[in-house]
Amino acid sequence: MFHCSILFRLKPGIPLERVRGAREALQALVETLPGVECFSVTHNLAQDSKGFNLALFSTFENQSAFEIFQRHPEYQRVLVEELMPVVAEHVTAHGCGDA
Repeated sequence: MFHCSILFRLKPGIPLERVRGAREALQALVETLPGVECFSVTHNLAQDSKGFNLALFSTFENQSAFEIFQRHPEYQRVLVEELMPVVAEHVTAHGCGDA
């Protein structure tokens, strides 16, 4: 298994429906791209969030599946058209591990 977690700090003043659209576009990738075992986009509820208010948690079959996912044209489209316009900053963590 290969894990990827990303915390996003959204730009101020972004309408909720725009954030919801980006979140739904990310979630829809699970249904279309192979190698994804778990994919969840949620509001970050941690008290010490440091302003990172959206979180993506994902698990892939292996690191190769993750790399294919990242290069996939549909992921790249969602990244450029949906995420980048609403995200001010992000922090990413990757790791391998057994369940």
